[in-house]
Amino acid sequence: MRKILTLISTMILTALCCYAQQKQFINPGALPPLSNGYSQAIKVTGGHTIYIAGQTAVNDKKEIVGKGDFDAQVKRTLDNFRTVLAAADATTADLVKISIYVVDLNPDKLAVLRKYLKDFVTDKPPVSTLIGVKALFNKDVMIEIDGIANTKN
Repeated sequence: MRKILTLISTMILTALCCYAQQKQFINPGALPPLSNGYSQAIKVTGGHTIYIAGQTAVNDKKEIVGKGDFDAQVKRTLDNFRTVLAAADATTADLVKISIYVVDLNPDKLAVLRKYLKDFVTDKPPVSTLIGVKALFNKDVMIEIDGIANTKN
């Protein structure tokens, strides 16, 4: 009986190890090194995947925050993104991919975005794509961010 219980315990522990979340950050040496805050790829095994819809600078009354103020819109968009992550029992550390859409992308907007992303991502940042667009769903919206997260539980 003891051998059977030991075997069952070993099988359960092995199964749990196989399903535990693991992230492997991949930055091939054959490619030029990326700036801080960027990863080339992330391989995720185990855990739960969360797909985050595009977040913008809107408040709880569906009003656009910071019309004409890119700085205010970036801040509010990232705050809304964090709110969605928290509702899914996740944090920015769980992010594996984000896509950022910026209307009329230029160096000034890029500097503002980098200022806020520095504190948004962790020391192991998600992979990301930055896309300059002509317009988004509303003429007053200047930025939209969507993403994918993977949590341990």
